[in-house]
Amino acid sequence: MRRDESPFLLFPGAGSIGQAVTAVSDFYTAITEVAVHGRWDVDLSASAVEVLRKCFADQPSGLIVDLHDLSDPQGASAPLWSTARSWGERRRPPVPVVVCLPSAAPLAAVLRRRGARWFLPIYATVPEARAALIASAAHPERLTIHLAPDPDALAEVPAVIDYACASWNLPELVQPATAVLAELVANAIDHARSRIDVAVSRRRAGLHLTVHDRSPDIPPAPRYVAGDPGDPARQGLGLGLVHSLADAWGALPTRTGKLVWATVSTPPATGKTATAEPSIE
Repeated sequence: MRRDESPFLLFPGAGSIGQAVTAVSDFYTAITEVAVHGRWDVDLSASAVEVLRKCFADQPSGLIVDLHDLSDPQGASAPLWSTARSWGERRRPPVPVVVCLPSAAPLAAVLRRRGARWFLPIYATVPEARAALIASAAHPERLTIHLAPDPDALAEVPAVIDYACASWNLPELVQPATAVLAELVANAIDHARSRIDVAVSRRRAGLHLTVHDRSPDIPPAPRYVAGDPGDPARQGLGLGLVHSLADAWGALPTRTGKLVWATVSTPPATGKTATAEPSIE
């Protein structure tokens, strides 16, 4: 990422009194759940767009939007949820988006009138939505390991990256992916001091790296030192190195802690133009 780009850090839900947009991810299913609370207005809409943007950046296997606690009797939020489905479809690979709310809710009636039932699945409960996404999800190429919060565990990082890159014919990513994953694991060892779950997944022409620990503390964005951009020790928690090597990185809360992720991709072939991920702006 460029130095002037911000990581996709999603802190536990905050907002004005009675209003919030919260998100939790799940390491094992890779499904992210977004819940919208309070009366729908311009501020809540802006918060929802920002949270969705950060959730899509992580490329989840599916996204559930829970609207049970949203007060929107006029259905003013309906266009955003339909648009979110389109955002997910344009991701590569696509991210299926589903909505949860009572069938008798005014918003549900508005969505039905807009024809959402044909392209935006609506479920009465989050467990129903989660089960449907799990049943229909594609199974990406994914390696997982579980580590103890011990510095010796860092020795396992090169092995899993070597195996992934050899299996998926990505030899040019061995060095940057090893460096990024080692920093994420070291950060979890130093600060979470809990069991660490690691996943390495194939993503188009690159790798998606995930580190899950039991600490709820979302890491801060790295603070660069003017005139000394290459010294990770002076950039805070080693995340400056992650920022410089990864195409994107971020963090999401989970029900048992947090998940920190990063993507590392191969550069486009000479004479070819890289295809950017669709924007949700």
